[in-house]
Amino acid sequence: MKLNQLFTKQVLKINASNDSLKVTVFRRILILLALSFISPSFINGATITSLSSGNWRDVSTWDLARTPENGDIIIIDASHTITMLTNNSSCNGAPDTHLYIRGTLTFSNGSKLWLGCGSSVTIEVGGLLDGGSGGGSSKKLYICDNEQWNSSDPDVPGFYVFGKPLPIALMDFSAKVGDNYILLEWITAAEENNDYFELLRSNNGVNYEVIGQVDGSGTINNTVIYNFEDLNPLEGLAYYKLRQTDYDGKSESFDPIAVKNTNEIVGPCILSVYPNPCRGNCKVKLSNCPEGVNRIKLMVTDATGLLVNECIEIKKFDGSFDIQLDKSNDLKPGIYLISVLAGRESYSEKLIIQ
Repeated sequence: MKLNQLFTKQVLKINASNDSLKVTVFRRILILLALSFISPSFINGATITSLSSGNWRDVSTWDLARTPENGDIIIIDASHTITMLTNNSSCNGAPDTHLYIRGTLTFSNGSKLWLGCGSSVTIEVGGLLDGGSGGGSSKKLYICDNEQWNSSDPDVPGFYVFGKPLPIALMDFSAKVGDNYILLEWITAAEENNDYFELLRSNNGVNYEVIGQVDGSGTINNTVIYNFEDLNPLEGLAYYKLRQTDYDGKSESFDPIAVKNTNEIVGPCILSVYPNPCRGNCKVKLSNCPEGVNRIKLMVTDATGLLVNECIEIKKFDGSFDIQLDKSNDLKPGIYLISVLAGRESYSEKLIIQ
């Protein structure tokens, strides 16, 4: 089997209207790349991510308290080595599965990975498909009952794709409130025949209108970062949705996000949310608040604007407010908005739960 490695430069699309905003966006990109955090949490289907190195069948290896199933979007995180144990006996009737390898996938003797006909295995830059030792050519990868690779073939470093990847692998879609504008940003990991994106806005989460369009990148297999400015944002809570259209006219819509645009006074306190991304146990801290701020209200909302949790916190002896967040707060993997009210002052920060 001939394996051709594909090396492409990262494509960056920034349509910011001023240099300072470009710098802000570029810094955010560097942080994202440094954290190596890109999660396809907006793609239809369950997304399951490795928590540590281990066996494929070990529940503790994965973040959803179960092992991967056909039909999932599966992420093997960087620095993790997952040992494959045969996941199925045939590809017949198996739903489409999309596996992203950022660490290493290796195989035990005779093990096989059987995936449905519309599935894909993407070995990202820095990732590796490793045949392991022993077993000859008995360790294999099948898509639609067709052998794609076996352990007598060379190991496969990234970037390489087996099968048919998702037309658009949307990794993140977020909004940031600026002075008289809303900055919308989204990240794709791969695109196929992508003509353009449309940005839609709603005041109730039901009825949407198109407010802008951004060209797509056609067919590409590396990370692309886009943004769009809503220069006439709605006051209060608004919902934004992303719709993608192929060259042949087929379109796909992704889950909406909610953003609150208010004239609330922003005060001098410092809000810290860490670690971020968070793997289940993280802390919210408000410090350096002025005298007279003795209690705060914390609210956690999900990407659709739904209130997930709220609490009241009393000032500690050192003058700060510390709140622990964990899975007991109903925080499942996804993107959340942490909002803190301290008197007439308000603070907010995006939190990513892995």
